[in-house]
Amino acid sequence: MAKSKSRPKLLGVHWAIWLIFQIFFGAITGCIARIAKAHIISGILYLLTAGFFAIGWIVDIISLLIYHDYKWLWSR
Repeated sequence: MAKSKSRPKLLGVHWAIWLIFQIFFGAITGCIARIAKAHIISGILYLLTAGFFAIGWIVDIISLLIYHDYKWLWSR
């Protein structure tokens, strides 16, 4: 029996649901994602600057649409 490839999940949530949250609650969702991956300072700044003045919010949406993940955020 072949294993089925699991769909990408972000913090246990399917990427499409995460995308909807990102569109409507961008600064809060981006902050949660950053803090959950131990990017504390970045998460707090993201929240206080409303998604880095909306530029980061747009980048997050594009990243979720293309990669189904925050690939640029998680890479080190």
